[in-house]
Amino acid sequence: MYKVVWKDKAGVSFEEEVVTLGDAMAFAKELGILVTINGGGMEIVGHFGADTINDGILPNGEKYSWYKRRYVKE
Repeated sequence: MYKVVWKDKAGVSFEEEVVTLGDAMAFAKELGILVTINGGGMEIVGHFGADTINDGILPNGEKYSWYKRRYVKE
């Protein structure tokens, strides 16, 4: 069992219980806000959902390069 915990704009806490980690992450992605997932002996905190790279530009306006992912020395 996993718990997804979040707060609304007024600071009121909410909690939703789901069966699997996949369900918890899907629910967190639907919420689209900062959440904490507790369960399975771990705690995950984050804003879930994929960021996109459009035309080589990150969502924050920075250029994306392979150095952003990892440094590969040839």
